[in-house]
Amino acid sequence: MRLVKLLLISFLVLASIITAISLLFPSKVVVSRAIEINAPKEQIAYYISDLNHWNAWMTEWKENKVTIKGNTAYISTQTIELVQQTDSSANFKWVATGQAPYDVLIEWLPLSKDLYVIHWSFTQQVHWYPWEKFQTLLNEKLLGYKMETELANLKEAILNK
Repeated sequence: MRLVKLLLISFLVLASIITAISLLFPSKVVVSRAIEINAPKEQIAYYISDLNHWNAWMTEWKENKVTIKGNTAYISTQTIELVQQTDSSANFKWVATGQAPYDVLIEWLPLSKDLYVIHWSFTQQVHWYPWEKFQTLLNEKLLGYKMETELANLKEAILNK
């Protein structure tokens, strides 16, 4: 009985410490990347605003079956929905199974005539749960690298059109 009591108390103390540490992490996590590109904004918008053209620059779209219905794309265990579009940005709701949804913004900001910065950001709001908070630690490494690769692919697709 003593051993069970000790194990239970130890488990509760450990769980409390892990939860307390996770509370130090922010609930809102933003990962963003940017790239400069010398191209007209209509050409940039062509590839970003229409999910039908993402297969020209998104690696996963070339490797997996993508189904597009209206403003929503279904690929593997992910759903990407175009929520709002302007002449210089596109907002998406990106949902991956088992994760909190991402608000995704891709905007193209002018630097000079036909020179733009394409800024891509993933924003995720998580609960206080320790497993969700610790999962966000991987976002910068995993998402950041993938975003850099895809932005390079986007630049190549636009320049080779």
